[in-house]
Amino acid sequence: MKAISNILFIVVLLYSAFAKAQLKPDTCYFINAQSGLNLRSGPGTDYEVVQKLPYGTQLKVIENVPSTGKTHIIDNGQKKYGQWVLVAPPTFYDYQFDYEQKMYVFDVFLSQHLNSIPRASIYNFVELVNVSAHDGHGITSGVSSRREMWETGQQCDVRYENNPAAQEALKDVIQFEIINKENYINQKLTGNYTVDTKWQPKKFKLEYEYRPVEWEQYYLPLDGGKDSILIKDHTGEWASKTEYYGQIDELDSYLISGFAEDAEVIMVNRTTGKRTMLSNGFPEISPRGEYLISEYFNVFANTIQFSIREFDVETIPQDYFISFTSWIPAGEFFWISENQFIMGVLPMDTIFQDDTSKSTASLIYLKGTIQF
Repeated sequence: MKAISNILFIVVLLYSAFAKAQLKPDTCYFINAQSGLNLRSGPGTDYEVVQKLPYGTQLKVIENVPSTGKTHIIDNGQKKYGQWVLVAPPTFYDYQFDYEQKMYVFDVFLSQHLNSIPRASIYNFVELVNVSAHDGHGITSGVSSRREMWETGQQCDVRYENNPAAQEALKDVIQFEIINKENYINQKLTGNYTVDTKWQPKKFKLEYEYRPVEWEQYYLPLDGGKDSILIKDHTGEWASKTEYYGQIDELDSYLISGFAEDAEVIMVNRTTGKRTMLSNGFPEISPRGEYLISEYFNVFANTIQFSIREFDVETIPQDYFISFTSWIPAGEFFWISENQFIMGVLPMDTIFQDDTSKSTASLIYLKGTIQF
């Protein structure tokens, strides 16, 4: 009886090793094979290779292809068990497909999340706005083909394709390089615009009976303590918390949050109490105050709204607004020169995870160089 149990255990173990849950139809997946994946004209390695698609390509699975027994392919001398799936062809700008033809890939190389950002995709964006221009804001759009995917009905949210047009469009604005953060730690600079968080206001409850939220309010001292200003959470139609971030001595201002949906950061003058809009997203001001960078995640467009502008200038500043689509800032941000910074990022698809779809992506760091 014990021998039978052992045999059953081995059978179950082998089945578990070979089995792979079927992918969900009408769902978008990424190619997770670093060397790329063959898109074939039929469900098998004997069928013609239509195109080899790179790591990070997003495909929409149409249906699983029924198979009998174990299905496997040989990859670098090893057996990979899985199933062939019918997919919608990708809508990359430089790929030409017969959209009436059925196309297939092997599902073991597909996943809902990537382990790292494809290097070729770090420039991808859907919109570049020259805010300082006076000709309709000088909008450049369509550089990322994500919108094309929506137009074809595939409705996938993140695109990691290599699109040289994106890097070309940004050549006079910003350039990125993937780096090892540890090589730049000793170059970290601090300047006059560091946010000081040591002092924190004492908060007290704000009574508001119609919303079951712990609303708060607090006082900020003005003019060396001779006066003060009351800061309250917004409790109206567009209710949101008014967070206190700290103060910047060089600007003689406190920083507080404004309208939450646009991630507004407001300056409150420490002498007069006057409020001034500073940025959308937390401000990162260069050591000598020449540039201001800020970013926030747009939950409606699934993009990173990234702003770069000249800060300490008397004339009309150069000011650019970019909607990036392949990464989201995470980890540390620091300046290494007046126009260069280090920023941690994760693949954009880490935003779209749930209990059935967890991301294990590794943080990478970008060196950004401002070009104006």
